[in-house]
Amino acid sequence: MHLNLQPVEKKVSREDGSLEVFKIFRTIQGEGPLAGTPAIFVRLAGCDLACNFCDSDYTSHRQLMPVGEIIQKINQEKAGDNINLVVLTGGEPFRQDVSKFAWETIQQGNHVQIETNGTLFVEGLPYGQRNFSLVCSPKTPTINRSLALGVDAYKFVLAAGAVDPIDGLPTSALGMPYPPARPPVGFLTNMVFVQPLDEQDPEKNQAHLQAAISSCMKFGYRLSIQTHKSIGLE
Repeated sequence: MHLNLQPVEKKVSREDGSLEVFKIFRTIQGEGPLAGTPAIFVRLAGCDLACNFCDSDYTSHRQLMPVGEIIQKINQEKAGDNINLVVLTGGEPFRQDVSKFAWETIQQGNHVQIETNGTLFVEGLPYGQRNFSLVCSPKTPTINRSLALGVDAYKFVLAAGAVDPIDGLPTSALGMPYPPARPPVGFLTNMVFVQPLDEQDPEKNQAHLQAAISSCMKFGYRLSIQTHKSIGLE
């Protein structure tokens, strides 16, 4: 597995709501509570963590785009198909103020899902509304307290040999040197998703998968297996 050498970047905010975009593309959401749903992904540039074993490129290029231009590109990617899920990912989406984009995208009739590492918080988002969902994949020992109130689902990447026997969750995440934050006490276990680490090595991946399956069986979590990869999509 290659070491992630992409730089850590600070949080930024722009008055007009424009965003640094790495890529916009159509796919099938392969992870978490909306897995299997046709989606348009908006991958934003930059991250405040840059985890050691992150497998996403989010810095090799970027384009600063106004919200209207991003929405226009999303509609072009739909190409007349019935795709109503827009996923904001990264990098780390909350490194930028995505509130204007989220509201305008929802007003277009879409469901907006944001995938975050949990360290940052953006005010003014439609937390708790039916057409908005927040999936947190913790990488650090704590998550932002304000953000935690709006999390709909948690997702953890699990590696064989790095599983805490007490709760079946990882003892480290993507090569970080500490256990990631846990869901709050009382959080629904069926909204906690466990995803086996992908090392692009069949033997190692099988061991990671078995560890994830065992964790789900014992603790009632849900297995997330990156459906998009198995069908050849990004």
